[in-house]
Amino acid sequence: MNNKLLINILLGFTLVACGPKEPTEKELAQKQLEIADSCFKNNQLSSAKLHIDTINNLYEKQIAVRKKADSLFTQIKLIETKRNLIYADSVIKFKQAEFDKLVKDFRYEKNEKYETTGKYIYKWQRTENIAGTSYIKPLVEEMGLFTITSVLCSDFPINHQSAKFMVNDISAETEVVPLESAYNHRYNDGMYFETVVYRNSSNEGIAQLIQEYKDKTIKVILQGEKKKTTIWLSNTEKEAITKAYNFSVVLKRP
Repeated sequence: MNNKLLINILLGFTLVACGPKEPTEKELAQKQLEIADSCFKNNQLSSAKLHIDTINNLYEKQIAVRKKADSLFTQIKLIETKRNLIYADSVIKFKQAEFDKLVKDFRYEKNEKYETTGKYIYKWQRTENIAGTSYIKPLVEEMGLFTITSVLCSDFPINHQSAKFMVNDISAETEVVPLESAYNHRYNDGMYFETVVYRNSSNEGIAQLIQEYKDKTIKVILQGEKKKTTIWLSNTEKEAITKAYNFSVVLKRP
């Protein structure tokens, strides 16, 4: 082997030996811990938790580093818990004030024998005052569910399953409640009575339409498979729906 070739080989070994050294797993884990600690000190708690997760997921064998990461995570959770308690306390106080203001317009009803939750009914829309008529009636269940009920009193049945609320060309529509549903009732005692209860999120769009156009004439089309009929919302009904919806928002808000 000539001297030039030997020198090149030795030089290659030297470059390899003097090249950058690969970090160990412990060093990589420690680096993540240092970054997590820096994020913690700068109040970047979410980022700190991500780096702690990286340590636990990638460097399971680095027990000493993981113990320090767990200790840091405990400090983070303590800070978050204190923040959440302060926020929850302020929300509860605000929510209670809103509840006290709105509940005055409602009466609470619950049949202890048959019902597990109660409901709030708008005081000025008493059933006895509107019996024998067609009308729209909202109520708010105890946990905040906002429901709308359409009641048809007529000389003939239409078997309605939905209701469409309209102001000129603007409309909002309920869900379709099938005739066989527990929320669709019909009977005849000389007059035909149909009662349909709507319980899904489409009610929110109806309430918002009524709030926006409360000074306008709002018609409601009760829709059956083959027949329809139209009723008109009274000011009391508009007010009842608006206040019931606002009340439901307060009850549901965390």
